[in-house]
Amino acid sequence: MRLICSILLVNCLITSAIAQRTTSGRVVDQNELPIPNVKIQESSSQNIAYTDDNGEFTLHYFTQESRITFSHTGYDTFRRTLPYNENTLVFLTAQIDNNPYHLGYSVGYLDFTNKNKNKNLQNMPYFLGESDINRQLQMLPGIEAGTEGYSNLYVRGGDVDQNLMLYNGSPIYNYNHIFGISSIFHNRSINNTKVHRGIAPAKYGGRSSSVISLESKKTGDYSGLNGEFEMTPLNAGLYIESIKKGKGYFTVAARRSWIDFLLPVESRQNNFNANIYDIQVNFGSVLKNKDKLDFSILNTRDLYFFAFQIEDSTTNADPVTYGFTQKWGNLVSSVKYTQHISSKTQAEHSIHYSGYRSTQALKQETFDLNSFALPTVERTLTRGVRDIGLHSNWTHSLSNTHTINAGFQTQTRLILIGKDEYQSYDFAGQDDVNRITGNQKYDFTQEVTLYGEDKVRLNNDITLDLGLRSTYYTYQDFNKVVLEPRLHATVLLKNRDVFKAGYNRHNQFVNQLSVGATGGPGNLWVPATELVLPQKVDVLEAGYERKLNTDYSVSINAYLKTMANLTQVIDLTDASDADKDWQSAVTQGTGRSYGAEVLLQKSDGPFTGWISYAYSKSTRNFEDLSDDDFLFTYDRPHMLKLYVNYTRDRSDWNFGLNYVVGSGQLFTLPIGKYRDINGQLQLEYDELNNYRSPIYQRVDISIIKLKKYYGLGQEWRFYVYNALGGRNPLFVNADFTDNSYTQLQVNRNYLAFVPGIAYIVKF
Repeated sequence: MRLICSILLVNCLITSAIAQRTTSGRVVDQNELPIPNVKIQESSSQNIAYTDDNGEFTLHYFTQESRITFSHTGYDTFRRTLPYNENTLVFLTAQIDNNPYHLGYSVGYLDFTNKNKNKNLQNMPYFLGESDINRQLQMLPGIEAGTEGYSNLYVRGGDVDQNLMLYNGSPIYNYNHIFGISSIFHNRSINNTKVHRGIAPAKYGGRSSSVISLESKKTGDYSGLNGEFEMTPLNAGLYIESIKKGKGYFTVAARRSWIDFLLPVESRQNNFNANIYDIQVNFGSVLKNKDKLDFSILNTRDLYFFAFQIEDSTTNADPVTYGFTQKWGNLVSSVKYTQHISSKTQAEHSIHYSGYRSTQALKQETFDLNSFALPTVERTLTRGVRDIGLHSNWTHSLSNTHTINAGFQTQTRLILIGKDEYQSYDFAGQDDVNRITGNQKYDFTQEVTLYGEDKVRLNNDITLDLGLRSTYYTYQDFNKVVLEPRLHATVLLKNRDVFKAGYNRHNQFVNQLSVGATGGPGNLWVPATELVLPQKVDVLEAGYERKLNTDYSVSINAYLKTMANLTQVIDLTDASDADKDWQSAVTQGTGRSYGAEVLLQKSDGPFTGWISYAYSKSTRNFEDLSDDDFLFTYDRPHMLKLYVNYTRDRSDWNFGLNYVVGSGQLFTLPIGKYRDINGQLQLEYDELNNYRSPIYQRVDISIIKLKKYYGLGQEWRFYVYNALGGRNPLFVNADFTDNSYTQLQVNRNYLAFVPGIAYIVKF
């Protein structure tokens, strides 16, 4: 009898498994934006599935003739039959007075397309008229600019090198133009920006503070060929796109500075030259089997050159020309193949190359009046990173309640810490010299990662993401294996508000040593070693989201970060010298950061935007620098940010406003001075970052004039940065008044009333 029952049970299970089929698709609104957490149910059974953050779903069901019901609060219920093993696009119609803000997603996650419904970020005021993705991010809670006027990003007490900046999935190692004044990304070329401020899926790793993913435009209605031309005080830019819905796309974005063209050719070659450019090319195609192939390339460069000549008529010495050249750039490319294996299983395979290179060259030429020779001495310092990565990411729908995401990543990183080349030639009576010191070759590091994540829906209201990421790292004789748990929970409350919580561990195997201005090319990338251990950061975060009426939404987040093996330069001279071991010039310590953030958004109507407040504190502890904890350089305890946009469909005028007020920036200043036993004047310091500038306050304004001329859309954009003239220090210097040894006078240099303008033609 038991045998018969067992056979019958196995037979039933096999029959069910055979009978059960799957269908998949994507649920979007009328603007083709994804709708997460849509309930999808087979009418004849209790088979239920839900869409994920991208609006995608896979439903396991039994009968092909079953009508499938799609339901979501704020949208009309929709019913239809779905074919087996096909991917279907499903549209839901929003009800009257529906709030378009989508609840859910992981805690700490921001998305300018799906989470933030403000579609008019081009109206935001920008520094010097340069539309900049980074300056949009700086207006969000928990993300700070650092030094006044710069486009750097400091996320929740983390440093710049702790941000994983991705362009179409490829890492960027220097995303700045003009020593940090502007980012390298053409604003028009970026379709969406996603930010994970600590809690991230298992497929992301390698940085300990945030993941910032920039994506170019890939989909849309059939558009033929269109684009725009933009002119600002710094650059001229061109953007062109051709998108055929369901077939493929092609986009090109390019910018170049134009001011250097006003200089005579002779001056550019012999006296002064400065120019920048960036170009982004992306194209993709949908294959016959519905698979997709995407290709992306990004190339940027900054070049600065100046030279001067010294002649001494009193000694009749030969004239000498001194020249300095600074150049840096990125070359980033990637190929991604998206594979639709079945309605249950999809895969993405990609390979990328990201190269960053920086050179500083000093040149001295002496014009020999007797022989007309040109004796030359030249010294060139080269630094850089070459990153080659291979990724394979698989998603499998195990059942209506389990979705498995797993993958493999390998990252080969070649680092040139410093190659110093010295050349001397054409000197009478001397042999030519060509000497190389520092790094002769790139240092080799390797990261191999396996990860897996299970998204489990316990019931209609609770979802868990349980993940683990494991990385094997090797550099010379140093080998290390790390485990990184990724845990996240989402709970839909009775009133359909959302509570979220998560815990992540991150490890970072590459550091950037700050030996110059943040964002500048003088900083150098170095690997984790046996003496300089990889960074380790633990993040704990909780959040709450709620819709308010039909236009507003609010989110509240609180977080705690503990950081170990942070790296700090203690000897700038040795760290900058390619002949010396950089490891002896740094020390490692710990850090701690915590805070709370509130973000209130308005997403509909002529006036849209957001207001946010963030309280935070970030400290560091380096035993070689201080006995006690001290504040992180860019610690800003209180920050209130307001962005307001006015856009009316039939109006010829649009407006934008930024208002930022909060704690001032920290600086390290002396507390006194004295003469040592040799009579030399010395400055006395008590602790790092001991001076906070007065309250930071800034108002930026933009005015946009729209016009059509001969069928072409035109825009004039006028900007004023720091329109009220707030004395926010760019940097400070201090001295003691009237030869006093105790009375300190602080002098501030600041940016105020900085105008900007842009002219745009759309075609």
